[in-house]
Amino acid sequence: MKMKLLSLIGAMLITFGAWAQDRVVSGQVKEVSGAPLPGVNIRIDGTSTGTTTDFDGKFTLKVGDDAVLVFSYVGYVSQKVIVGNKTTFNVALEADTEQLEEVVVTAMGIERSAESLTYSTQEVKAEELTNVKDPNLMNSLSGRVAGLQISRSGSGAGGSVKVNLRGNRSVSGSNSPLYVVDGIPLAGSGATQANALEDAGRDGGDGISNLNPEDIESINVLKGAAASALYGSQAANGVVLITTKKGMKGVSKVNFSSNFTADMPMLLPEMTKFYKDESGSLVENANALTAEDFYQSGLTFVNAISATHGGDKTQLYFSYANTTAQGVLPTNEFSKNNFTVRQTGSLFDDRLTLSSSVNYIDQSAQNRPGVGTPYNAIASALLSPRRANISDMETYEVFDPNRNINVQNWAYTGDTQYLTDNPYWVLNRNMAEETRKRFIVAGTASWKFSEALSLRGRVSLDNTADVWERKVYASSNTVKASTNGAYYRDDYELSQAYGEAMLNYNKTFGDIAISAAVGTAIRTEDYNLKKVDSGNKGLTFPNFFSPAGLTSSKVVYSQYGKQVQSVFGTAQVGFKEMVYLDLTGRNDWSSTLPAENNSYFYPSVGLTAVVNKMVTLPDAISLAKVRGAYTVLGNDVPIGITNQNYTMNPVTGSPERAIVGPFADIVPELSSSIELGAELELYNGVFYVDASYYKTNTKNQLLRIDAPAGFAYSQQYINAGDVQNEGVEIALTAVPVSTGNLTWSTTLNFSRNVNTILALFEDSGEKTEFITDGSNAGYSLGVEKSGSFGDIYGFDYERDENGALVIGEDGLPNGTNTPVLLGNPNPDFILGWNNTLKVNNFTANILVDGKFGGEVMSFTQAIMDDRQTSQAWYDAQGSTVTIDGQEFDAEALMAKTAGRDGVTANYMYDATNVRLREVSLSYTFPEAGAFKDLTISAVGRNLFFFYNNAPYDPDITPSAGNGMQGLDFFGIPATRSVGMNVKFSF
Repeated sequence: MKMKLLSLIGAMLITFGAWAQDRVVSGQVKEVSGAPLPGVNIRIDGTSTGTTTDFDGKFTLKVGDDAVLVFSYVGYVSQKVIVGNKTTFNVALEADTEQLEEVVVTAMGIERSAESLTYSTQEVKAEELTNVKDPNLMNSLSGRVAGLQISRSGSGAGGSVKVNLRGNRSVSGSNSPLYVVDGIPLAGSGATQANALEDAGRDGGDGISNLNPEDIESINVLKGAAASALYGSQAANGVVLITTKKGMKGVSKVNFSSNFTADMPMLLPEMTKFYKDESGSLVENANALTAEDFYQSGLTFVNAISATHGGDKTQLYFSYANTTAQGVLPTNEFSKNNFTVRQTGSLFDDRLTLSSSVNYIDQSAQNRPGVGTPYNAIASALLSPRRANISDMETYEVFDPNRNINVQNWAYTGDTQYLTDNPYWVLNRNMAEETRKRFIVAGTASWKFSEALSLRGRVSLDNTADVWERKVYASSNTVKASTNGAYYRDDYELSQAYGEAMLNYNKTFGDIAISAAVGTAIRTEDYNLKKVDSGNKGLTFPNFFSPAGLTSSKVVYSQYGKQVQSVFGTAQVGFKEMVYLDLTGRNDWSSTLPAENNSYFYPSVGLTAVVNKMVTLPDAISLAKVRGAYTVLGNDVPIGITNQNYTMNPVTGSPERAIVGPFADIVPELSSSIELGAELELYNGVFYVDASYYKTNTKNQLLRIDAPAGFAYSQQYINAGDVQNEGVEIALTAVPVSTGNLTWSTTLNFSRNVNTILALFEDSGEKTEFITDGSNAGYSLGVEKSGSFGDIYGFDYERDENGALVIGEDGLPNGTNTPVLLGNPNPDFILGWNNTLKVNNFTANILVDGKFGGEVMSFTQAIMDDRQTSQAWYDAQGSTVTIDGQEFDAEALMAKTAGRDGVTANYMYDATNVRLREVSLSYTFPEAGAFKDLTISAVGRNLFFFYNNAPYDPDITPSAGNGMQGLDFFGIPATRSVGMNVKFSF
């Protein structure tokens, strides 16, 4: 006991002695010029203890005699100071010229100082993409870049994503940006995208979703035409520049990360369990199927490992990632494997630098969610009769002794309107499976003739092979299949070969700095599609799924080839690092244009003035800049427009002339764009704002019209139209709090785009060009003079010349017979607010984003009301509804106006939505045994809506193409994801 007491007293004395050595020191931090520096981080080396300077650059801190103070500040060289026996410190920090002159990778891999750019760009770092992982990395950009609009695909994990920069420009062409990885353009999207109501189609996938987010170092978004002009017609809609990781000299490390999320469906359609019996009485079926019963919780696992080894002359990077997902739709599964190898090196005293990379992607999916009603288990579930019991549905097949096969167990066959079946039969016996195998091989070589002159060459091969297959078993709905079943298969291959050579020159002559490049490029694309479609002629034998088992020849082959040859040049002249003039030019020769007129040239000119270097401004202003640019940029035309086309009759096997005539005088779309901007930075990055104004006019739209009488074809193409996009963007970043233990950084992005169709058809300003033609249905997507891209047309209540409702003989309002404009899904403006809070080793990331304005339509709700499966139908029983002061029976009105061809104006909703997009809470252990930087995170995505008026998530789109926007048509519901993330290195 005595020894224990002595030990305790000794420990207390030692502790007291340690406390006695602590003392308070103070001081002031200034620039070399003598101006005080507020917000400087001061930390005791080796600990997380510290403080920050006040507005006058002064500080106080409790330290020990053996402490070392570390002074750090954005844009300045850090300093270490030994405390010793000093009590007062006066520290002068020198500006870090390398950090202040931030270098940005621009088009064609050309490096420029950030302050010299004549256009707007915005960068997203790797950690922002992987804090809360998504199988498609582009979904992680939502809310993080001003002017970038992301719409998540409704096809689940691995599905396409619709990306739009500064509005839609092309009525018939692509509106997606170009993706460039390490300077090399990626190949395009998959075989198809949904764009019809009768047979909506499917998501054929895109190119960007295949990449491994863990391989990404950074993403730089080139938003304006001036930024992307050097890439030519591929980049008419902007460029997303992706820089991947590589080995570094002297670094050997292994990184591992594991992510798990549970995905829970949300915003599910409200369904009733009541139905009307033969007498018209309401009867409840407690065992009726509801959306809550049908969907399940999904699971997503992403595991990745990478290794780097860097010698003095060669460096190696290797990674592998596996993504496995079980969707919220039963039987929906997804798997993806990514393999990456990248090697860099230098020879001949670093005059020759080499880089090569190989990427291989192997992915598969089963029962990826679709849209529409045929072969869609979601539609069959939400429209299932309220009389049917879940237990009966789950026993989806029974043996038929007459046919000696299993057949569908369903008492409600013969749905010729919406083509529904037992939903569990659709899940298991209308199953779709797909695979993708893709490899990307790339190489770069650069030779430095001198410090000023270098030559670089690049080559790549990007090959994608997709196989999609649907087997429809015998006894499925016979509108689209025979009694023996149906078989569908797409074998699609896309191959892109790319080559480029560029000569670079960089030299400073006194006050004049010149950066110039000239080059040439060639891109060849080959498309091959073999399509099997048995149709309702079906199969010769029940459930024999093979092209050989079709009752008639239903195999169609499509083969296309395209080549674009280019020359380009760019020059930037800077004067005293104050004024920069940018000039670019590119000429493309495209094989899709007539041979005698296949060349088109587009120039760009930009000017930047760095005001803080031209005049004396307050010391707090570290950057004040204005810029402007004007650009003309072309957009290539689709394959086959100029040629006589034939289609193969799938029954007779004979060629048939296409209904659209060749367009020999076609010219490419041309976009003329002006961009003005200003940037302001305070205290070397404590506050920064970038504001831009732009206006783009895209003319020579490719439109298809009815041919005049006497023409050899029923339709023809023309060049016409003028689509204008005008908008503003503001990106603001700040570090409001920065103390020794606490840092809060925030980014706010705002963008507004106004799209106007200034001209369309020359012969008639009233004619509408439909992007998605709904025919007699209550939804179409079209454009019309003085309207906007993506206008939704449908049916409304009929009104007389005075605006009064037209009442029918049944005493209920009539609907219109022709479609009228109902709204537009594009938002009035978009906001994104990203926050990072760091306290010692804890980090919290919170992202809130919102889209304000726009209108969307729910076919799902309209058809459920028509089929009497919705809660809204039950609520209408015995109630009334008032329209323009007139009262009507709610049930009778719903019976008359619901459905896909009813008064769809009743099913338009405000698209405004604000959500908590992402949250991650992390703790980092700097040293954990053999592991370094062990970080454990709790993560969440799409956790809840602050506001949403629509019955579904307006961000989910049925198609990543131009069509079917702003429509909910039995698509997958939104999901709330929560999970864990672990990463470390060793």
